Amino acid sequence: MKKRYTIMIFDESRLGEVKTKKLSLSTIKFVMMLVAFYAVISFTGFFFLTSLYSERHDMLVFKHENEKLKEKIDGYAMQLEEIEKKIASVDELEYKVRNLATYANGPVPQKQLAIGGKEVDIIQDLSAVSERKEKEFFEELNENLVTLGLELEKRAASLSELSDFLEEHRLIMSSTPSIWPTKGWISSSFGYRISPFTGRRVFHEGLDIANKMGTPIRSAAKGVVIFSGRKAGYGNVITIDHGFGYVTRYAHCNKLFMKEGDNVEKGQVIAEVGNTGRSTGPHLHYEVLVNGVQVNPMKFIIGETDLAANIQ
Repeated sequence: MKKRYTIMIFDESRLGEVKTKKLSLSTIKFVMMLVAFYAVISFTGFFFLTSLYSERHDMLVFKHENEKLKEKIDGYAMQLEEIEKKIASVDELEYKVRNLATYANGPVPQKQLAIGGKEVDIIQDLSAVSERKEKEFFEELNENLVTLGLELEKRAASLSELSDFLEEHRLIMSSTPSIWPTKGWISSSFGYRISPFTGRRVFHEGLDIANKMGTPIRSAAKGVVIFSGRKAGYGNVITIDHGFGYVTRYAHCNKLFMKEGDNVEKGQVIAEVGNTGRSTGPHLHYEVLVNGVQVNPMKFIIGETDLAANIQ
């Protein structure tokens, strides 16, 4: 016979009454299985909920870290943009320095100016994030960017100083009377001579270059015309102030093409050879003054000249 279990239920309000309920063993087992299944389902559900919560928390943490990482990358992108601007500025300065150096010293080899310092390959460093600890990577990257920025600033400052120096040198060179003012023959040098007018020994304060009437006269350097007209002894004369204490004078001219206040460039035609003033024939009387004192013009004329075959 199948075993049965009896459950007795007492009603407190009616103690005399007793209710009985007979359950078979299979029914009890079924109920216990249901309870066990519910317990397993509940535990499993709790476990999964706990895992989901943990994953959600981790995702929020990762999201926060990604946002911080994005901020860092954006910051580095801004630093790289600033560095690119500095590089462009340095390249522009280097180009200017090359041109100034070429002007001052002739053609220079087309090679990079001397530079040095630590180099930073940003792309290679970014690809190495997965191979190194994030904190160490960003600390090193930040240090490299700062170092690179400082190196660029030093290089820019050095090039700027060199550019200023070469610019000043260029201005001095362009303002130095260093070319022949006209073609012809040297008929009288700077220094003592016998005067063709008095026969006495006198000091000649310039250089006489003889040629036919109308031969072009060129400015020996860049400057500003401070006198253009007629002077006793000089005839038609042009005087040019070149700055840095240099002044040149072109006398006995036939025609004057410049007036007072005009700016002139080195080699620009300013007058024609003539025979005005105290002169024995067509020629240019050329003077160079340094801080108001006449000096030998031949000391300033440099390089090969168009007069070389004609000088006597």
